[in-house]
Amino acid sequence: MKRKPKVYIQMFLSYLGMLMIPVAAAAVIYGYSRQVIRGQTERMNDNLLEMIQRDLDQQISDVQKIAARLAMDTGVQAISKVKTGFGTEDQMELYYLYNDLQSLAMSEDFISDVFIYFNNTQTVCSLQGNMSAELFYDLYYRNDKHSLEEFREYMGQPHYNDTLRIRRENGDDTLLFTMTTLDSNVGGGAATIGIGIKFSQLESRLSSMEWDDSMEAAIISSHNGAIYSGEANDLIEGLVFDELGEGSHTAFSVSEGRCMISVLESGVIDWKYVAVLPMGLIERSAKQIQLITVVCLFGCGIVGFGVSYYLTGKNYNPLKSLVDTFKKHGDREMGEDDNVYQWLNAQMDDFFQRHVDANRLIKANAKSLKNYYLFQLLQDYYCGNGQELERCGIRLNLDYNVVILFDPERKDGQELVLQRFIVMNIFGEMCQDHFNVEMAELGERVAAIVNLPDGSSEYLEILKEKIENLQAMTAESFKFSCTALMGAVCRGLEGIHTSYLQAAELEQYVVILDTDLIIYDDVKNLQLHYDYSIEAEQKIINAIEAGDSRQAGQLMMQVFDHNLSGKVSADTYQCLVYDMVGTLVRGAGRGGYTTAARELDFPDGFSMKRLPLDKLKERFQELLDRICEKVQEMKKETAGDKSFSRKVEAYIGENFRDPDLNISITSQHFDITPAYLSSIYKKQTGRSLLDYINSMRISHAEKLLEQGYSVVEVAPMAGFRDSGSFIRAFKKKTGVTPGQFKSKF
Repeated sequence: MKRKPKVYIQMFLSYLGMLMIPVAAAAVIYGYSRQVIRGQTERMNDNLLEMIQRDLDQQISDVQKIAARLAMDTGVQAISKVKTGFGTEDQMELYYLYNDLQSLAMSEDFISDVFIYFNNTQTVCSLQGNMSAELFYDLYYRNDKHSLEEFREYMGQPHYNDTLRIRRENGDDTLLFTMTTLDSNVGGGAATIGIGIKFSQLESRLSSMEWDDSMEAAIISSHNGAIYSGEANDLIEGLVFDELGEGSHTAFSVSEGRCMISVLESGVIDWKYVAVLPMGLIERSAKQIQLITVVCLFGCGIVGFGVSYYLTGKNYNPLKSLVDTFKKHGDREMGEDDNVYQWLNAQMDDFFQRHVDANRLIKANAKSLKNYYLFQLLQDYYCGNGQELERCGIRLNLDYNVVILFDPERKDGQELVLQRFIVMNIFGEMCQDHFNVEMAELGERVAAIVNLPDGSSEYLEILKEKIENLQAMTAESFKFSCTALMGAVCRGLEGIHTSYLQAAELEQYVVILDTDLIIYDDVKNLQLHYDYSIEAEQKIINAIEAGDSRQAGQLMMQVFDHNLSGKVSADTYQCLVYDMVGTLVRGAGRGGYTTAARELDFPDGFSMKRLPLDKLKERFQELLDRICEKVQEMKKETAGDKSFSRKVEAYIGENFRDPDLNISITSQHFDITPAYLSSIYKKQTGRSLLDYINSMRISHAEKLLEQGYSVVEVAPMAGFRDSGSFIRAFKKKTGVTPGQFKSKF
């Protein structure tokens, strides 16, 4: 073989050198692209992990809040302390607890089950009802890994945000969160709250971040190991929870090759979220870029600049418009070093997160918001356009409205809650075929806003029939009565408040009219005055003073029949009752029975304004009989029987040395008026009571003067405040001064 010339070799080497330039450029591009792909892959994994963390942490946080709320619930703690069988109150508490669990479960689609395990009674209160722990385990949690005894032992231990994965016999997986109540004792809990998470939803959320079939996502717990690992079981089993640093991107060697792992720690529970990506996926993408780079190196260099310039201008305009929109309405400005796509991604994440939070809040508070607007409609005149009512699900689109207040028979608090629930559901169902009805609770009452096409008597008769059917059903089937107060039909939404005030005003007619259904239009024109003359009152007082209960009763019944025979207003009824009570008090006082108001408990008698007419007459006749009987007894005491005057004299004999003793003090002791005491004493003894008091004091003073006491000493000893008043009284009684009387001895 002939040796090549040196120039050829140099040229060849030059060509090779020139050829190596694009080859080196391709190698640099390949290496750089590989790093970029890996970096973008890491950031993508981080973003996806962050989204998964934020989503799952929010769900886990909601689960923890529900568990904490149930753990601190007084009803749960009260039931957990029951040692033996449940009583009636405990059963009602379990019923309310069941309702609470239903509302909690409906508010979170992430939750598959909520139950409370009561260790003392081996009872479970769950979404499926209240049952024994054994039945609950057999129906819902039977599995090969945990027997009934192991399940009981686990539920009886103290827990705080612990997790347990259970695979049921039907193949469904449930991730169970457990928490013991706050009253639990050391070594065992009285009650354990269990909240099951749908494992399928947990799996779907993790699967949603797998942007490639070869990628896997997993959750690792510090206590339970792998919560979820997908198909990456071999890799996950070799990982140690404490050795996984957050945000690390380290390649691990496994049987399938090298993998890159991204880790993000949960902010609410001892979990770490892990993304597993085969390194081969990155290498494959990099090699494809290398091949494309070599093939397109020459062509792209010629036409790339022009095409790039054209396409950049064309494709960047929509992106620029989107950036400008977020700059205008977003909360965070974009810095000079910020990546446009990452900045847009963060802005959209914030926007959609706020949207999701707002929808969740609106859904959770829809019922409360509806009750709030119904309460405002009843309590105040409505001035809006009705759009906010429609958004809250309030259907009052017809022209006329009437308010009905249902007042169930008041028993204890637990039965009253059940009664209100029965009234609201039955009446709403009865009327839904004819009217739009909105029900609301107002304290112990239930308010119904009935929306009518017009105020014709036809609709009112139908409504009245529905009310009567409700009352009959509650009385026959549920054993409680229910009073209905119906206001007038008013036009427009602003008329609801007027109709409510009218219905509330009807409460005072419930006893007066003695009916369970009172309609405002039937009572608004009742009698507003009564006829009770001074002459009629004086006749009744004279009869009472004479102790004639029959005559006084006849006169009083005539007044009642004259004024209350027809329909009268509640105010008229009450005023006449107050007037009659005053007549009884004045008549008793005239007859000497001055303590009648206190002894007969007249303040309680004021409640007679709420009695039906026949009961009212009986009550007044009873009071008349007692007053007249007392008056007659007191008259007998004053007719020749001097025992009362002897009691008075005995009291004075014991207390005449007290300078404060007088007729008023003496009358208070015997619980009668001073005038009446003086009258009785004078009738029985023929002299005044004051004269007797002074005689006792002067007689005692004479004895003291005879014993040698001075005038100044005798005055207080005989019941006088000072010597001056003593001297005047002594001289008036004896005709001489105390000094003159003493000089005789």
